[in-house]
Amino acid sequence: MAKPNMVLISRQGRASLPADSWSRLTEVATVDAVKMHSAPSAGKAVRLLADADLLGATNACLPHLNAELLDALPRLRGIVLYATGYDHIDVELLKAHRVGLSVVPGYATVAVAEHTIAMMMAMASRIHLAHDHWRGMTSDGVSLRGVELAGRTIGVIGLGRIGRRVALLAKALGMRVVGTDTDFVARIRAWRLGVRIMDLPEVLAAADVVTLCASHRFGAPPILRAPEIAAMRHGSFLVNAARAALVDYPAATAALRSRRLRGYAVDDRIADPGADADLLREGRLLQTGHSAWWRDETLERGARLWGERLIAAGSGSPIDTVLWPSRPALELV
Repeated sequence: MAKPNMVLISRQGRASLPADSWSRLTEVATVDAVKMHSAPSAGKAVRLLADADLLGATNACLPHLNAELLDALPRLRGIVLYATGYDHIDVELLKAHRVGLSVVPGYATVAVAEHTIAMMMAMASRIHLAHDHWRGMTSDGVSLRGVELAGRTIGVIGLGRIGRRVALLAKALGMRVVGTDTDFVARIRAWRLGVRIMDLPEVLAAADVVTLCASHRFGAPPILRAPEIAAMRHGSFLVNAARAALVDYPAATAALRSRRLRGYAVDDRIADPGADADLLREGRLLQTGHSAWWRDETLERGARLWGERLIAAGSGSPIDTVLWPSRPALELV
């Protein structure tokens, strides 16, 4: 049986994988490793992938997967993405073109959970603002006064791997933990860890800190829109280490200015330096530019796990699949 052709696109090319993973991958697939610092244009993607059965890509180097590109790549049968979230990918479009998708869940769980706690502690202690203040970057009228977290209630929206770890870390700080999730199994697992399970409105009403640890579906509306934000406790914090799209940003900034929200921390870069200058200056809006996963251990773990999934796909037995349609057998004429 002929090896499948695989194109690997990343900023480091072959060096994106450990040496042993690369060796094993080349045993099961014919691999062309391409170094790129950003996603290729549609035309370049067609040229790179014209003979590819499989595509391995990091998020930064993933081509824009629209119908025109997939129509031009009838041979492509699977994508192995170096990422956990895939809300930027139209899964229904892949399904229509019989293209599979495999991802790397769990490789950044520890890092993202710790980053969530770090953002919460920064907002409560205003440590980020104190740093700016003593560099002469804030006015004397901006207060450095914070709050203690011990004894307060944290509400965790999304009780998967990351949400449950956030709950454990918050309990270690002496916080009460409540949470919600649409998945029954996730709720049971969190309950066994001592999380009090509630519906979303109850979580919003009870929590001094609301954390978003939920996944986001392609094209789905925010979980927290203006009505949900209005239902949050006055003076509460909102911490979002998941996806910026989970929160209605104009509603969040309006709540910051009305003082309903005391602070909003998000692992993204979404603020308008001009329109949101007041919130940035006062330290009530903190953005960390999608850096939560960027850790030494995560990079090592992610490269190894991505290699395992590339090898599995090349071997014809993909793992951690979002979808992987089977191809019809060739008809003999």
